[in-house]
Amino acid sequence: MKTQDHELDTLIREALSAEERAVFDRLGEPTLPELMTESFRGRLRWINVYASVMSFIFFGLAIVSVVKIFQTDEVVEILRWGLGFGLGVAVSLALKVWFWLDMQRYSLSREMKRIELAVAHLASELKSHRGSSS
Repeated sequence: MKTQDHELDTLIREALSAEERAVFDRLGEPTLPELMTESFRGRLRWINVYASVMSFIFFGLAIVSVVKIFQTDEVVEILRWGLGFGLGVAVSLALKVWFWLDMQRYSLSREMKRIELAVAHLASELKSHRGSSS
């Protein structure tokens, strides 16, 4: 299909009734800060709080390790602090990726709920048309 996502959204909006368009406009697209705060409101909020604290701790370890690397002259200590830097950056980045995936999960869940709403609305319209034609 050669249509772009924006064109597809426009086609879908044109197919909706005015009432449905108003409902979907009210739901809207969440902004990045809204997605970030939403991840601290869900069922996994304590895990997210713990992971964000650990992310800051490991990022702090990476910063301290870089400072210590430049303050020491011994090769063994440079390697040890380099290992601390690598561990701090790796864990911090892994937790950041996990948060992005969590925000993506919330975004997908929101879109699926919008689809469920549209299907429920369509089902109610079909029931009303069947009831009036009988």
